[in-house]
Amino acid sequence: KMILNPQQNADSLKIPKDIYLRILGKAVSQTQVDIKDMETALPIADFDKIQSISHRWKGDYDNMRITTLSMIAREMNQEVKSSRDKEKIAGFLSKFKDIFFQLETELAAAVKG
Repeated sequence: KMILNPQQNADSLKIPKDIYLRILGKAVSQTQVDIKDMETALPIADFDKIQSISHRWKGDYDNMRITTLSMIAREMNQEVKSSRDKEKIAGFLSKFKDIFFQLETELAAAVKG
């Protein structure tokens, strides 16, 4: 199942599709860095960093209308604030990465047109 609908998302944001794809591309580049930071932060229980990154993902992907990713980020953010269960957070990160890698593929295809 496709997770990216560039035209529909751009329309919902009232911006041209090419601009939507450019903004999404920037968010995706930032997320690639964030994932590495998250994988460093998790083993050492740097919950501040995990909370900050998951908070950014929640906002970015909410704004970009990629609700599958923003929902996982929201759950991860909630987990960090409440129980700080590293295994649960790792589970959310793994789920997030699976969908994110699919998004990267779909974005590359959309940019090619």
